[in-house]
Amino acid sequence: MSESGQERRRAPRIPERLEVAYRRLRDGGADPKSHAASTLNISASGLCMLASHELERDAHVALELTVAHEDAPLMAVGRVVWCDRTDDGFRVGICFTWLREEDRKSLSVIADFVQARL
Repeated sequence: MSESGQERRRAPRIPERLEVAYRRLRDGGADPKSHAASTLNISASGLCMLASHELERDAHVALELTVAHEDAPLMAVGRVVWCDRTDDGFRVGICFTWLREEDRKSLSVIADFVQARL
């Protein structure tokens, strides 16, 4: 929430665990090694993930999200909005800056499915 107490998220988040492979993007390309993480929640505009490595605010990352019953991972690029140390690693808030249109539709379907279960 913002300092005024208003929600700043563009889309509602849903608690859903998905496997994530991420790479830090730098000038000239991406880090050669990907890291594993898992989402704590996700929406059409971003996600929160639990990662083993700290990511700096405003860093850009390439993301591959594994979704059950999907043939290929969802692909996205995001910007780190915040990163907090926890006992289990780092909670990282990411705002999507690029998402394939078909993947945005898949996230919408996932959101509808999870909301129906709540």
